[in-house]
Amino acid sequence: MKRVLIVYASYGNGHKAIANYIANYVKEHDEELQVATLDILTYSMKVIGKISQKVNLFFMLKTPYIHNMFYNITSTKLGGDFIDSISTTIFKNNRMKKQIANFDPDLVVCTHFFGPSLIKHYQELGLIRPKLVTVVTDYDVIELWIKNHKMMDYIVVGNKDMQNDLIRRGVDKNKIKVFGIPIAPKMEHRFNRKKMLKEYNLSGNNKICLFFGGGGAGSSKTLPYIKRLAKNNPDLDIIYIAGKNEHSKYDIDEYVREYNLHNVRTLGFVNNVPELLELCDFVISKPGGIQLTECLYFKKPVFMIRHSGGQEIANYKYFESVHFGKYFRTSFGLNRFIKKMLADDDLLYKYSREIKLNTSNDAMKKLYKLIKDII
Repeated sequence: MKRVLIVYASYGNGHKAIANYIANYVKEHDEELQVATLDILTYSMKVIGKISQKVNLFFMLKTPYIHNMFYNITSTKLGGDFIDSISTTIFKNNRMKKQIANFDPDLVVCTHFFGPSLIKHYQELGLIRPKLVTVVTDYDVIELWIKNHKMMDYIVVGNKDMQNDLIRRGVDKNKIKVFGIPIAPKMEHRFNRKKMLKEYNLSGNNKICLFFGGGGAGSSKTLPYIKRLAKNNPDLDIIYIAGKNEHSKYDIDEYVREYNLHNVRTLGFVNNVPELLELCDFVISKPGGIQLTECLYFKKPVFMIRHSGGQEIANYKYFESVHFGKYFRTSFGLNRFIKKMLADDDLLYKYSREIKLNTSNDAMKKLYKLIKDII
């Protein structure tokens, strides 16, 4: 039985989410393949690993400009080499060595840039000899993703601009696969719009906005945006997802009561995001790679707020450049634009049309075929 190992690091949710998407898809389509996922952060030096995770989260949520500065440093060859040497030291240990050696993969798929260096280390020890595919999970490629490109079999990227950038930086064009970011959202039940409208007490006569608060500590930063939008646009129905941040949900619930608003539905953590994306007309969200890709999958324009620096800046710039959405630095700017869009249906239609004409949902299918061809 052939073995596929999908390696990620749980810095944020995106790398893990895409790893799980890939694992689930491969398992469902080929029961003869043995598939496993591995979070390398689980096997790191215990204290250092947890600290690095918390520091990364703090900079992303609280000081995005400092996070962006570090991101730009790691985008250089010198900075990439330095961070890569530190990460390999943190993650290579006997527990990790034993885990990887025991599984002995025929193919490794990495959805985090720390993965390839780790696999290279164990290859050089003669422990494993797998094929290697790297899946870039944002719409930009920093140096860490391609540091070991010569030992990779393929690199999967989200668009042709990324392909051209990699070729310019010396990556073999035959190794680059422009599939898009591979996801495969599944609905628990067949979508029933009438039933969904009834469940959330919506008339269906107004435009519906799905507003992702950011989850965790991040959602408190989006509160000014949702408040201004809700108060000034009574003809817009808003489904606000606070995620696991109970304080943000409580804050919006109180705001709705205080101003007697009837156009907001507040939710905590949900497991029916695909259904909600199908239901809505457009999305408001931070510009995280996985969130934006899910919006594209359901052909929904996304209006972006509160970037965390780094790759999220690259993400929103790409989406703006291809007219899949627009970024707003202030709640005033977002509110002004949404008002204009609600008064002009053609404005929203233009964004939707660009997405429908220029995106497809076959990235996962293409990746699966590549996996099958390799092994």
